[in-house]
Amino acid sequence: MNDDIIEAKRRLPLPKLMERYDLGKHAKKSARCPWHDDKSSSFSVWEGDKGWQFKCHGSCGVGGDEITCVEIVEKLSNADATKRFLELAGVKRGNTNGTRSATTGPAAKPAQPFDWKACVASFADDHVARLGEWRGYSAAFCSWLRERGLVGLYDKCIAFPVHNDDGEVVGAHYRLKDGSWLYTKGTRTAALVIGDLATANQVHVLESQWDAFEICDKLHAHETDGVAVIVTRGAANGALVAGRVRPDAEVFAWAQNDPENKRDAKSGKTPAEKWLATVANSAGALVRSVPTPAEHKDVNDWGRAGATADDYLAAIGASKIIARRPRPLIEFRSPSQLKGFVPPPGTVLVGDCHIVRGAVFVIGGTPGGGKSRGGVALAVAGATGRDWFGFKVHRKFKTLILQNENGEFRLSKEFADLDCETLDPWVRVCPPPPFGLCFDREEFRALLARIIAEFQPDIILLDPWNAVAGDDKAKDYLAAFELVRSVIPAGDDAPALGIVAHTRKPKSDERASGRALLNLLAGSYVLGSVPRCVFVMQAASDDPEDRRVVWTCCKNNDGDLGARSAWERANGLFAAVEEFDWDEFDNPNKDDRVTITEADMETVFEKGAKQLTRPDARDALMKLTGARRSAAYAALDTKGRFASHLSESQGVLSWK
Repeated sequence: MNDDIIEAKRRLPLPKLMERYDLGKHAKKSARCPWHDDKSSSFSVWEGDKGWQFKCHGSCGVGGDEITCVEIVEKLSNADATKRFLELAGVKRGNTNGTRSATTGPAAKPAQPFDWKACVASFADDHVARLGEWRGYSAAFCSWLRERGLVGLYDKCIAFPVHNDDGEVVGAHYRLKDGSWLYTKGTRTAALVIGDLATANQVHVLESQWDAFEICDKLHAHETDGVAVIVTRGAANGALVAGRVRPDAEVFAWAQNDPENKRDAKSGKTPAEKWLATVANSAGALVRSVPTPAEHKDVNDWGRAGATADDYLAAIGASKIIARRPRPLIEFRSPSQLKGFVPPPGTVLVGDCHIVRGAVFVIGGTPGGGKSRGGVALAVAGATGRDWFGFKVHRKFKTLILQNENGEFRLSKEFADLDCETLDPWVRVCPPPPFGLCFDREEFRALLARIIAEFQPDIILLDPWNAVAGDDKAKDYLAAFELVRSVIPAGDDAPALGIVAHTRKPKSDERASGRALLNLLAGSYVLGSVPRCVFVMQAASDDPEDRRVVWTCCKNNDGDLGARSAWERANGLFAAVEEFDWDEFDNPNKDDRVTITEADMETVFEKGAKQLTRPDARDALMKLTGARRSAAYAALDTKGRFASHLSESQGVLSWK
């Protein structure tokens, strides 16, 4: 097999080739053969020692590789199919160099060595300052460009180096006074690369060096290990990324916003849209399209209008996958690779890795204790960027709440006090489905998968878990998890999966705290073992009128648990309780006083002349006697010690 075919198979493996022929649904281990009337799923596609192969084990018996597929589909000879496959993969015969092909043609050296050092030396301090003022970059970054030999003057015009495959500068790409761009004589189009592509697991690809420098300056991409930047120097050169990116890397493509008058009448695409499609088809890795607000023509224009690093990170978080890399069934990493791993931007959503894309977390609490509202509070935090129960929200995120608890009337009350216009782009909530959360039904899973693909949430919240898992047995829980995961995209870029679950009722003398709260989750141990993080919401007291709750993280496999905190349900969400008696919460049956006396009760009720609501009577007793809330409530029990004196009517207590 020659190098051209090897490179073509790397760029256009069999599953992707079959997708181009609209045969993608057959590109799996077991499927119906696309070339005969197959009733028994006898067709297979797999990757082995010989690369990608297909085989029909049924009546037609066809099999082979990518070239064989082209032969069959286009009815060509082997020789013509080989030529056609190279064409489809964008490989020209004799014009590949392993996986290092990086230019539309070799960046040939001029007859005389190009003196780029002289160009850099001509770029004086005043040029550095003017570049920063002109494009909105920091002085430190502009100085860095000069120090690294990435900017200079050629024929009194600002210029940038052109490297060959060996990393030598063989020419310059320079800007004329009228704004047009030229290459020095004898220099062919080539990408500008910042960083080490051999070690980079994050690669930002941009059309223009101005946009690339904006990302480097604001996100420090040029100083971050594991991050590299590719500039294609124009919308026609998206193919320059081919062979440059590691297959396990993640590519963030920042397309420009071309005006509508540049849309091609034949293809219906703008140059930027064509560039984006070419990058997606050429990168050989996972590619995400990063949006730039429509009012800005490109990233640098956005930056000069005041965009910050947070804005760019939010855009990265909102990026959409436009190309996926074929994943092997199993991979291994060396310790050094694991140490050098840099998670994709926006992976950590909340806290110290408390909620992370691709991971499972649990919100536990007693029935009616407010845990569903806690899930709504998470969605609001994602839409606004505000903290959630004291945990930092690192970027805005979308939340899809799949719930079977509350009807639309109750939901209307839940959202009545919230700024719904702000929430609308970020939150989706389903009323209870007519047949419940029926993940066991294929049509339900298919519909949900389509909704997820359209909305692209960062978090999917299931409320409650017992509506998904029909039984508390471990095998039922594991089966339920598998059904849920079959709908949700997999990998580090997948949405976080949140599960709202019931906790069992604690015993009368039990007050669990910390990690011990994990044992309160109702049902199988699976519910506590599968998630990376578990939160538990507890009532602050046994008083049914007490609106306070205690929030605790009792499990966090990837970071610190964080301190527990007290909150009060208010304004549709939760407000922090500034002064909370933790000693009373931890020791609800402890009381420094022996008892509240009848005389104390007569004082509070002014010997029957005064009527009080239960909360007012409670506060008065606590102030008078120093007793705790639990002792005060016990004294006010109309069936308790003072039953012969206490009565209650329409929420008001009387003493006689």
